[in-house]
Amino acid sequence: MLKTERSKHKNQNLIPMSKFDDFYSKKSVAELLEKLRATRLTPVTMDKEWYDALIIHLNERQLSESEKKMMEQILSADLDSLKTDKEMEQTLRAEKDNSASISSGNSSEAGRYTALKTVVGFLSVLGYIVILVGIIALIYLASNGQAPVGFVALVISVVIALPLLAYSNLIYVFIHIEYNTRKTREEIKKLVK
Repeated sequence: MLKTERSKHKNQNLIPMSKFDDFYSKKSVAELLEKLRATRLTPVTMDKEWYDALIIHLNERQLSESEKKMMEQILSADLDSLKTDKEMEQTLRAEKDNSASISSGNSSEAGRYTALKTVVGFLSVLGYIVILVGIIALIYLASNGQAPVGFVALVISVVIALPLLAYSNLIYVFIHIEYNTRKTREEIKKLVK
C-alpha cells in the first residue's frame, strides 16, 4: 500500500525521494524505528514530508519479522500506550545499541591481528603479481611465436596464485570466526547477568 504512495509522490513530484533516501539509508532500522516512535510521541519534531518519507523508506527496507511487528505496533498504537510501553522503548534502545556496537566494533577491530592482516595483504598482492607475471609472459611469448608456452606459463601462474589468494581469504575467515565467537560470548554473558 505504501509503495504505491511513493510512486504517486514520485509521479506528482511532491517529494524528491533521493534527499530522504540519502539520509535514511545511512541509518540502521533500529534508529529509524526509534525516530518513528519519537515522532509519533511528539509530532512537531518532524516535518510531514520527512515523516512520510520515513515510513516509505522503512517499508522498502528488508525488515525482519520482529522489526515489521515493531513498526506496526508503533504506527497502530495510540499516544498513551506508546508513552507507557516501556518494553518497546527498551527493545528499541537495545537494538539501537546493538547496531551501534556492531558498527563501532568493526573500528575497534582495526588494532587486532595486525600481523595477520599484513600477511593477508602480502599474500593477496603476491597472488595478483604472480597472475600479472603470467599474463605478461603469455603476451611476450605469444609475440615471439611461442603461444603454447605462453599459455602454459599463464596456467602455471594461476595455479600458483590461487592458493596464495585462498590462504589470504582463509586467514580472514579465521579472524571473523574469532570476532563472532567473542561477540557471541559477550552477548551470552549479558543475558546470563
